[in-house]
Amino acid sequence: MTAATALTATRHTRQSARRLTLGAFPAGRLLRHVILLLFALYALAPVYLVLLASVRSEAELFSGPLSLPWPIDFSNFSRTWTESGFAHYFVNSLIISTGSTVLVLITAPLAGYAFAKLDLPRKELLFGLFLAGLVVPAPSVIVALYGNLQKLGLLDTRLGVILPQAALLLPFSVFMMRTVMQDVPKELIEAAAVDGASPFTTYVRVVLPVVRPGLMSLALIAFLFSWQEYLLPLVVLQADDLKPLTVGAATLQGRYGVDYGGIAAAGTIAFGPLVVLFLVMQRSFVRGLTAGAVK
Repeated sequence: MTAATALTATRHTRQSARRLTLGAFPAGRLLRHVILLLFALYALAPVYLVLLASVRSEAELFSGPLSLPWPIDFSNFSRTWTESGFAHYFVNSLIISTGSTVLVLITAPLAGYAFAKLDLPRKELLFGLFLAGLVVPAPSVIVALYGNLQKLGLLDTRLGVILPQAALLLPFSVFMMRTVMQDVPKELIEAAAVDGASPFTTYVRVVLPVVRPGLMSLALIAFLFSWQEYLLPLVVLQADDLKPLTVGAATLQGRYGVDYGGIAAAGTIAFGPLVVLFLVMQRSFVRGLTAGAVK
């Protein structure tokens, strides 16, 4: 018996033993599925309740909160979208989130590329300063930020929310992009330099196409963060026609009552675009997050 034949026989023996082992203990696999199912139910139960509340009248909401109503009533959505001004809130959230995401995508990959691939003096010290921003909570700087925005004349403007949101996202974004840029082969950069490409041309035409999944993941994370931000728009924006969805939803809670159906419809409207974005970018999002995890 040759060495190759013996090795093949050993592999078949191990695979057969593994199949027997898995078949002998089906309870372990069943237990894993049950645990995953329980976690899925735990995560989806609030979503189910919100969706039910959004298609119910107030009387149906308190009579049977877990049963599916029939016929389904979408009046909460139309009333929230038109009468409560959620169309303006939605557009404001879209403008603010897109603006801050674009700023992050312009600046963070450049900084990550510099920290990962360029020979800069004291770059580790500068990178440490960026990482220090990860431990600074946003509420601790809100007073100083308000004063600076007032001096710059950016209070009650969308730009006054877009710039601070992008700045708050930069520490994590730079850290993520540095990790992603470290996976770019050095040979590609050296080959581009030999062909006469400038550093910026190399970055745009060679590096960015390689790290595209990481960029898409960063775009999704930045958009999610900006979309759900509440404290900063609440402090900066006072005009009702500039408020985003997170702040505008507070108007549905009156002084003498709460519009539960309207709040549920507003929540559904708010997280709907996020679900669509994640489903569209799911594969690139996972690939981008796992970049640099395996060397």
